[in-house]
Amino acid sequence: QAKMSRAVQARRLEGIDKNIWVEFVKLAATYSKVNLGQGFPDFPPPDFLKEAFVRALSGEDQMLHQYTRAFGHPPLVKVLAQFFGKLLGRELDPLTNVMVTVGAYQALFCCFQAFVEEGDEVIIIEPFFDCYESMVRMAGGTPVFVPLRLKAPEAGSLMSSADWQLDPAELASKFSSQTKAIVLNSPNNPLGKVM
Repeated sequence: QAKMSRAVQARRLEGIDKNIWVEFVKLAATYSKVNLGQGFPDFPPPDFLKEAFVRALSGEDQMLHQYTRAFGHPPLVKVLAQFFGKLLGRELDPLTNVMVTVGAYQALFCCFQAFVEEGDEVIIIEPFFDCYESMVRMAGGTPVFVPLRLKAPEAGSLMSSADWQLDPAELASKFSSQTKAIVLNSPNNPLGKVM
């Protein structure tokens, strides 16, 4: 009788096999609670959207049913390059300077994979969105953490995200010859602090 061999994962994945969002989904389903951490609509899409979908699928243009360029549909990246080129004050090549992703999660993954080499260090400000550490490790990099520190609010004042401070000297001490990037998330997720 054949036995399945044990799963063997890359060493760089050790310690990052947990995902807080998987836990939240499981807890929300177990206890019938509303999950505000992710978008799980419990209602059907609006009629105008369903009608547009049917029109697109039943049209004569079979190219709408085909894979497109992996980095973004050419007409879309062309428009995006024109739009963002004006904002940035420079000409952007739509085929080399623009990439369309399925949300920020994929965009972050692609950036870490494209820029982080094995042995590179990436500075991550704590607290941070859970995927930063695992994506840096997946790319072969080493995360280096710098915490935001809570400055006690004045007596009688409510605490706000502005009370969380980044110590410039502590941040500077984390840079080394191996530093490749710093992740600056503003507003910070989960605190909401604007840097």
